[in-house]
Amino acid sequence: MKNTNGNMFQKSISKAFQIDNANDLLKIGLLLLLGFFAVALRERVNVPLKIPGHHGFEFMLLFMAGKTLSRQRYAMSISSIGASASAFLPFFHFGNAFMPFTFLLPGIIADLILNKTGKSNYLFAALAGGLAYASIPLFRQFVMTATGIPFVSLLSGLLYPLALHFTFGAIGSLAGVAIFQRFAK
Repeated sequence: MKNTNGNMFQKSISKAFQIDNANDLLKIGLLLLLGFFAVALRERVNVPLKIPGHHGFEFMLLFMAGKTLSRQRYAMSISSIGASASAFLPFFHFGNAFMPFTFLLPGIIADLILNKTGKSNYLFAALAGGLAYASIPLFRQFVMTATGIPFVSLLSGLLYPLALHFTFGAIGSLAGVAIFQRFAK
């Protein structure tokens, strides 16, 4: 664009939210689709293990893979937004009004833990993924206490679901980093 003198405007890089090219938008779109795919996988591949938290493996594997491959600072949060938004689609039959919030928590918490500390080894990624996915039963316990809406997985107590959510989230995060870190180089 030209100014009144006919000269080009000087470029400014002082923007609050910098997305300069379509490549960044494509990466964000792929991370959103990754979150949608995690929900679709959770809903359509119904493995009847009957233990709480068993979907944490594929969720955290996909979210950690997105963070590892894209190298975006908030990649897991973006994937969580995609997962949360897909929970509003009518062909996913969750029967739980709090499911979008449940899908939003693990990615945001894992990003906060990983970005705040800056550590990137396998053990720390597994710990961050486990803590992030363990936020789901904590959130459900809060909702159950505040509203009285029962969650089947929490009717026998909080410790068992919390331990299993942590375990599956940690294993999924560890697998995501271990598998996809080789492709990121």
